[in-house]
Amino acid sequence: MNHINQPRRRFLRSTGTLVAASALGPFALKANAAGACSGQVVVGTWGGDYQRLLQQNIDSLVPPTGDAITYAVGSALARQTTMRAEAHGRRSTMDVALLRDNDMFQMYSEGTTAKLDDALLPNLANVIPQFRRSYAVPHIFSALVLVYDTDRVRTRPDGLAALLDPQFKGKIGLVDDQYDYLTLAGALASGGQANDLALGQKYLRALREASPRVYPSVDALASALKSGEIVVTVTWKARALQWKKAGLAVDYVFPKEGALPATFEAAVTAGSKSSACAFLYLNAMLDPRSQRAFAESMGYAPTITNANLPPSLQQAVGFSGKELERIVPVDFAMLMKHKTEMLDFWNKDFRAGL
Repeated sequence: MNHINQPRRRFLRSTGTLVAASALGPFALKANAAGACSGQVVVGTWGGDYQRLLQQNIDSLVPPTGDAITYAVGSALARQTTMRAEAHGRRSTMDVALLRDNDMFQMYSEGTTAKLDDALLPNLANVIPQFRRSYAVPHIFSALVLVYDTDRVRTRPDGLAALLDPQFKGKIGLVDDQYDYLTLAGALASGGQANDLALGQKYLRALREASPRVYPSVDALASALKSGEIVVTVTWKARALQWKKAGLAVDYVFPKEGALPATFEAAVTAGSKSSACAFLYLNAMLDPRSQRAFAESMGYAPTITNANLPPSLQQAVGFSGKELERIVPVDFAMLMKHKTEMLDFWNKDFRAGL
């Protein structure tokens, strides 16, 4: 795992630390009394803009934690491997892990995450209830929506069932690694429950007849939209907002049948030797200031009720009360159980020959 951009920020120590803790109240006093805030807090995350925004907007909100907050940059798979290897070890190289919600659930199910300590997470009280977990905090979220080219699609579609309209044949774009969520979304588009895999696969068979184009990444999907190779797709709302900001003529539709969420979460690793300080980092991720910064820069919606975004920003990145009611929770246990089956269907029945 690569370690880059490791700022060695020196914090107040000794009596200076106690003064700072007193100013921060009982919350910080408890953390310092625990005696665990004496070394590095290593945060495993993705690189690029995400890491930069973490450094700029989270680090300064964390009470004194010793020598440094260090970022271990790598793939989600690398973080999962580290969490498994260090869950019961004497030494740990990562204290906080950031993962997508489905990957985080798998890590929780394998016993590699620590249970949340509510006493060290006062901001947890403001989390949108449907995103509460016992093992991770939700940082930012978006939802799977229909995105279309406003120059080439004159009639605004209203849901995923619209993809079966003959006018879109050969002009639909999908991303390869979203096979599982597209199956669940297909069940919703067919009028069923998201956990009805048979119904979702029936929808995908019908969608296959529309000759969709399957791309290896969201970036490739954006290029296809820009070139006119496709005119409609299914992806995260945050991506649509980023594309609009970059000048693409696109808009999105919150599907009438409901939308599946994608939440980026943070957990303290079971092997962390600096867990008290790691919880302080998680609490800072739920601070309204950091949540607003990520909404402004990345287009992802806050996971807290007190973010107090400016009205224009809230309208752009947020979700209305009615839309939140139509966010369909994902059964992660079911998804994990049937992952291989769903991937086999996608590769052998859906993708073959496209």
